[in-house]
Amino acid sequence: MTAYLFPHAAHGQALILDDFLDGSEEKPAGIQHRLPIFSQEVSFNLPKEWKLAFNEQQAGMFAAEFVPSGQELRAWSAMFCVQGFEGLSENIEPETFLDSLAAAYRETCEGEVIYNKLGESEVDGLEGFSAILGCTRMPDTHKATRLTAVGKTSSPLGEIGHYTAISGGEDLYLLHQSKRGDVFSVDKPPLESLNHTGFMSAISPLRLSR
Repeated sequence: MTAYLFPHAAHGQALILDDFLDGSEEKPAGIQHRLPIFSQEVSFNLPKEWKLAFNEQQAGMFAAEFVPSGQELRAWSAMFCVQGFEGLSENIEPETFLDSLAAAYRETCEGEVIYNKLGESEVDGLEGFSAILGCTRMPDTHKATRLTAVGKTSSPLGEIGHYTAISGGEDLYLLHQSKRGDVFSVDKPPLESLNHTGFMSAISPLRLSR
């Protein structure tokens, strides 16, 4: 499950993103990306072989998704997603936002849900909250679209990711890095509090500025 909070197949206004902060400023961790999202700018690193697979803005919501080159949204093993929700920061706390996301996740998961709260975090002085969210057995189902007459179902996968919700000056932001693989057991998740720092190291540092 990708944590879309608006329909992925509904296409609104496509955005042209500033993919590279500076093509000459490559760092060992990858390339720094910079996205203007509503009232603030989100920046982060990604491995240089990753690509933008999807981006959309509609009705006060924004999403951009990146996957490794050679992979697609219908078949990915790793994904990084940035979402923005205009004017929402005063209406919901980051932890409460992740709680509601976990509740929605449970409706889709066929196995057991892992929701491990990592606690409060801070990004450029802004309040945030981080958690690990996963499903031991997630159905790999794709709905029919305007390009495909019928949906598609394949073998279930295990899916888990690191999620951070951040209260911006006006807007709320959700950043998450997820991975898919074999179905796993709840007592042996591939991502947990002991190894999440290494998992997120290729994305760091995250910045949120005006």
